[in-house]
Amino acid sequence: MNSDIKVLQTKQRLSEELDNAIELCLLEKLPIRKALARVVPVICRIIGAHEMMIRTIDENLKQISMKSKGFKKDWTHLVPRELPELEFKPRTFPLDEELLVVASLDVVDRVIGICAFAFKGDLSQEDKSIKADLVDTAAELLDNYLEGIASNARKQSITMYSTEALRDRIFENGADKAVKHLCEELNLEEFILVYGDTDTATGEDLRYRYYSRGEMIHNSIDSPTEEYLAVLSDKDKVLNTEDRSFSKLLSGEGIQEKALQNGLNQSLIGKLIVKPQDGGLNPESRDIIRIFAECLCQRLFDYNRERRYLAKCFCARDVQRLLSEPDFYDKYLSPREEDIVILYTDISSFTAICEKVLHNASEIGELINRWSRMILEILYRHDGVFDKMVGDCVIGLFGPPFFESTMEQRTENAIAASAEIVRETIALGKEMGLEERIIEAEVLENLNTSNGIHCGPTSVGFFGPNEDYTGFSSAMNHSARLQGHASAGEVLVTSALLENLPGGPLGIAPQEGLTVDFTGPWDIAVKNVSHPLEYYRCIFNHQYTEES
Repeated sequence: MNSDIKVLQTKQRLSEELDNAIELCLLEKLPIRKALARVVPVICRIIGAHEMMIRTIDENLKQISMKSKGFKKDWTHLVPRELPELEFKPRTFPLDEELLVVASLDVVDRVIGICAFAFKGDLSQEDKSIKADLVDTAAELLDNYLEGIASNARKQSITMYSTEALRDRIFENGADKAVKHLCEELNLEEFILVYGDTDTATGEDLRYRYYSRGEMIHNSIDSPTEEYLAVLSDKDKVLNTEDRSFSKLLSGEGIQEKALQNGLNQSLIGKLIVKPQDGGLNPESRDIIRIFAECLCQRLFDYNRERRYLAKCFCARDVQRLLSEPDFYDKYLSPREEDIVILYTDISSFTAICEKVLHNASEIGELINRWSRMILEILYRHDGVFDKMVGDCVIGLFGPPFFESTMEQRTENAIAASAEIVRETIALGKEMGLEERIIEAEVLENLNTSNGIHCGPTSVGFFGPNEDYTGFSSAMNHSARLQGHASAGEVLVTSALLENLPGGPLGIAPQEGLTVDFTGPWDIAVKNVSHPLEYYRCIFNHQYTEES
């Protein structure tokens, strides 16, 4: 009985003094080597050990070994060099009137170290059991401290790796590397990344990537599955914290979701869906996933900001391609001289419409917003690029950003785009109820545009303090002059532009359901240019329009 009380008192003393020593180490923020050098002698003094050795993991997740000066070399083989996968109870080794007790340091079935303590004297079997029990108690007290260090080190390591991987210029490449590492570290069997941008000019843009044991299997960009696309299509539902549509695509237990939120307005910009191999996540793994989600959110914020910036000029397909190449700016967007086709389109009699038809500034703003967005979509459908909007005039470029099409293709695309602009502008006027008001005001017969198309060598790229994508050339000026000469509903093209077509002014059929004839030529004087600009008028679908 006295022996039992003495052991309990020793354990109580060990717990109190070791807790105090560890607390001081934490307050002083000592590195693990210095902390162990202070803590372990306390253990030895209380449990009566005269030599010791510890193998564990440091702040950099590197294995370290520490031993007292008297710890004999031929004892070290009893302390495994490699940390075992499974924990074990204290083992005793009688050694020439000495006893070596070896125990694992572990938390939740994970071994984080091994400790060994040597005791002098010819000990009885009972004394050996008591020493083993005291070493077990000391190991348990050390476990939490060492696990805290190892856990913080793992979190830091995964965070640093994820942050570095996500710096990849191509977001998807960086995400693949970061997710693979995370799945390996946390033993995740399946992983779904849903990500996107709800602030794009053309609405929500949502994508997904599915991983199995860290390997990307399919994604919405180039290898989608119908099942996943069906879920992705309901964006409002997916971007809801209560929705579990993606989780239901996985089977098994322990499936967890983590929302990805925009830090500015807390709107949902994506989700992580994870399925661990063992059916559950411990608190440390949950915390690591939380940190990983924060890293992803920051990278997505930067990525979406870049996407939105590029989406001001380029269609979604071109934006995706640009962002899939690490050096896209220097390769495609830095200023260069190229032969391009230029389209100017302007709302006809816009000033008169503002004065006589539209009742207030809000109506003017609504018209410009709806019309310009419509023009942007038309340009993108015909492989055009948005240069800028000047007042009620939109400028489109054909050729950038990759310059892989021929001048014939660029010419046909620009002419087809202008035909759609004229048709859709008339339709927009009817939809907004402006047609009758325009006629009553004796302005025009309907809402319409005047259009001019020209071509020539142009310096194109990002220019100026605001880094706007635009072009500079005499061809740009000639296009503007030609558009200014066009009447409502007219599309004027230069002779130089028609030289890009095999039949010249004989006519084309640039797309199904559209044929174009050209009437002319006529001349127009251009300011500060010695020769007049020769042009033709486009007649769409063989409906002839008399020259005004």
